[in-house]
Amino acid sequence: MTKYEPVSLADLYDEYETKLHTFAMRLTHDPSRADDLMQNTFMRAMTHLKLFEMLKPYQRRAWLYRTLKNLFIDEERANQRHQIIVEQFEKASQVTHSQMEGLDTVNPFALVPDPHRKLFEMRYVLGMTSREIAEQLGVPAGTVRSRLRAEMKRLRSQMDQY
Repeated sequence: MTKYEPVSLADLYDEYETKLHTFAMRLTHDPSRADDLMQNTFMRAMTHLKLFEMLKPYQRRAWLYRTLKNLFIDEERANQRHQIIVEQFEKASQVTHSQMEGLDTVNPFALVPDPHRKLFEMRYVLGMTSREIAEQLGVPAGTVRSRLRAEMKRLRSQMDQY
Protein backbone atom coordinates (compact mmCIF):
# COMPACT_ATOMS: atom_id res chain seq x y z
CA MET A 1 0.00 0.00 0.00
CA THR A 2 1.27 3.46 -0.88
CA LYS A 3 2.17 5.64 2.05
CA TYR A 4 0.90 9.21 1.75
CA GLU A 5 3.25 11.85 3.05
CA PRO A 6 1.85 15.40 3.21
CA VAL A 7 3.78 17.76 0.93
CA SER A 8 3.45 21.50 0.64
CA LEU A 9 4.72 23.76 -2.08
CA ALA A 10 6.80 25.60 0.51
CA ASP A 11 8.50 22.32 1.48
CA LEU A 12 9.30 21.54 -2.14
CA TYR A 13 10.58 25.04 -2.75
CA ASP A 14 12.79 25.01 0.36
CA GLU A 15 14.26 21.65 -0.55
CA TYR A 16 14.80 22.03 -4.30
CA GLU A 17 14.96 25.75 -5.15
CA THR A 18 18.74 26.12 -5.09
CA LYS A 19 19.45 22.89 -6.95
CA LEU A 20 16.79 23.53 -9.58
CA HIS A 21 17.93 27.11 -10.08
CA THR A 22 21.49 25.89 -10.67
CA PHE A 23 20.15 23.36 -13.19
CA ALA A 24 18.07 26.03 -14.92
CA MET A 25 21.09 28.34 -15.14
CA ARG A 26 23.14 25.56 -16.75
CA LEU A 27 20.42 25.12 -19.35
CA THR A 28 19.70 28.77 -20.12
CA HIS A 29 22.82 30.77 -19.15
CA ASP A 30 20.33 33.55 -18.43
CA PRO A 31 19.22 34.43 -14.88
CA SER A 32 15.88 35.82 -16.04
CA ARG A 33 14.99 32.74 -18.09
CA ALA A 34 16.18 30.50 -15.25
CA ASP A 35 13.87 32.33 -12.85
CA ASP A 36 10.96 31.95 -15.28
CA LEU A 37 11.61 28.23 -15.65
CA MET A 38 11.75 27.87 -11.88
CA GLN A 39 8.46 29.72 -11.45
CA ASN A 40 6.73 27.65 -14.13
CA THR A 41 8.08 24.41 -12.65
CA PHE A 42 6.80 25.22 -9.18
CA MET A 43 3.47 26.38 -10.62
CA ARG A 44 3.10 22.97 -12.24
CA ALA A 45 4.14 21.30 -9.00
CA MET A 46 1.46 23.27 -7.18
CA THR A 47 -1.20 21.66 -9.36
CA HIS A 48 0.20 18.18 -8.66
CA LEU A 49 0.66 18.23 -4.88
CA LYS A 50 -1.51 15.12 -4.43
CA LEU A 51 0.83 13.27 -6.77
CA PHE A 52 3.83 14.43 -4.76
CA GLU A 53 2.29 12.92 -1.63
CA MET A 54 2.46 9.49 -3.29
CA LEU A 55 6.00 9.88 -4.59
CA LYS A 56 9.19 9.06 -2.80
CA PRO A 57 11.67 11.94 -2.36
CA TYR A 58 13.89 10.79 -5.24
CA GLN A 59 10.79 10.60 -7.48
CA ARG A 60 9.76 14.13 -6.49
CA ARG A 61 13.22 15.35 -7.38
CA ALA A 62 13.10 13.54 -10.73
CA TRP A 63 9.64 14.98 -11.48
CA LEU A 64 10.81 18.53 -10.78
CA TYR A 65 13.99 18.20 -12.86
CA ARG A 66 12.15 16.53 -15.75
CA THR A 67 9.42 19.17 -15.71
CA LEU A 68 11.96 22.00 -15.70
CA LYS A 69 13.87 20.42 -18.58
CA ASN A 70 10.66 19.81 -20.56
CA LEU A 71 9.65 23.43 -20.08
CA PHE A 72 13.08 24.51 -21.32
CA ILE A 73 12.82 22.22 -24.36
CA ASP A 74 9.33 23.54 -25.13
CA GLU A 75 10.63 27.12 -24.97
CA GLU A 76 13.57 26.31 -27.23
CA ARG A 77 11.32 24.63 -29.79
CA ALA A 78 8.89 27.55 -29.71
CA ASN A 79 11.77 29.99 -30.20
CA GLN A 80 13.05 27.95 -33.14
CA ARG A 81 9.61 27.86 -34.75
CA HIS A 82 9.20 31.57 -34.16
CA GLN A 83 12.59 32.28 -35.73
CA ILE A 84 11.72 30.18 -38.79
CA ILE A 85 8.47 32.10 -39.26
CA VAL A 86 10.23 35.44 -38.89
CA GLU A 87 12.84 34.37 -41.45
CA GLN A 88 10.11 33.21 -43.84
CA PHE A 89 8.27 36.51 -43.48
CA GLU A 90 11.51 38.43 -44.03
CA LYS A 91 12.32 36.30 -47.07
CA ALA A 92 8.81 36.72 -48.42
CA SER A 93 8.97 40.48 -48.00
CA GLN A 94 12.27 40.75 -49.93
CA VAL A 95 10.84 40.98 -53.41
CA THR A 96 12.64 42.63 -56.29
CA HIS A 97 11.83 46.13 -57.50
CA SER A 98 10.21 44.80 -60.66
CA GLN A 99 7.91 42.64 -58.57
CA MET A 100 6.99 45.71 -56.50
CA GLU A 101 5.72 47.74 -59.47
CA GLY A 102 2.07 48.51 -58.94
CA LEU A 103 2.22 47.36 -55.32
CA ASP A 104 2.61 49.66 -52.35
CA THR A 105 4.05 46.99 -50.06
CA VAL A 106 3.84 43.27 -49.54
CA ASN A 107 2.67 42.64 -46.02
CA PRO A 108 2.42 38.92 -45.26
CA PHE A 109 -0.24 39.57 -42.62
CA ALA A 110 -2.38 41.30 -45.25
CA LEU A 111 -2.45 38.02 -47.17
CA VAL A 112 -3.94 36.19 -44.20
CA PRO A 113 -7.77 36.22 -44.24
CA ASP A 114 -9.50 37.96 -41.34
CA PRO A 115 -10.63 34.82 -39.48
CA HIS A 116 -7.02 33.64 -39.16
CA ARG A 117 -5.21 36.98 -38.98
CA LYS A 118 -5.95 37.24 -35.27
CA LEU A 119 -4.37 33.79 -34.71
CA PHE A 120 -1.24 34.87 -36.58
CA GLU A 121 -0.98 38.11 -34.65
CA MET A 122 -1.46 36.38 -31.32
CA ARG A 123 1.14 33.72 -32.16
CA TYR A 124 3.79 35.57 -34.14
CA VAL A 125 3.44 39.16 -32.97
CA LEU A 126 2.42 38.70 -29.35
CA GLY A 127 4.36 35.43 -29.00
CA MET A 128 1.50 33.56 -27.33
CA THR A 129 1.56 29.77 -27.17
CA SER A 130 -1.17 27.70 -28.81
CA ARG A 131 -2.46 26.86 -25.34
CA GLU A 132 -2.73 30.54 -24.39
CA ILE A 133 -4.46 31.37 -27.67
CA ALA A 134 -6.84 28.44 -27.21
CA GLU A 135 -7.78 29.60 -23.71
CA GLN A 136 -8.43 33.12 -24.93
CA LEU A 137 -10.48 32.05 -27.95
CA GLY A 138 -12.25 29.13 -26.26
CA VAL A 139 -11.09 26.46 -28.73
CA PRO A 140 -8.81 23.44 -28.27
CA ALA A 141 -5.06 24.07 -28.57
CA GLY A 142 -4.86 21.43 -31.31
CA THR A 143 -7.38 23.40 -33.34
CA VAL A 144 -5.24 26.51 -33.00
CA ARG A 145 -2.14 24.63 -34.17
CA SER A 146 -4.05 23.03 -37.04
CA ARG A 147 -5.42 26.37 -38.23
CA LEU A 148 -2.02 28.03 -38.01
CA ARG A 149 -0.36 25.20 -39.91
CA ALA A 150 -3.02 25.15 -42.66
CA GLU A 151 -2.96 28.92 -43.05
CA MET A 152 0.86 28.97 -43.09
CA LYS A 153 0.83 26.39 -45.89
CA ARG A 154 -1.68 28.47 -47.86
CA LEU A 155 0.32 31.63 -47.20
CA ARG A 156 3.55 30.02 -48.42
CA SER A 157 1.96 28.99 -51.69
CA GLN A 158 0.47 32.46 -52.11
CA MET A 159 3.82 34.15 -51.33
CA ASP A 160 5.47 32.04 -54.04
CA GLN A 161 3.40 33.99 -56.55
CA TYR A 162 5.19 37.19 -55.55
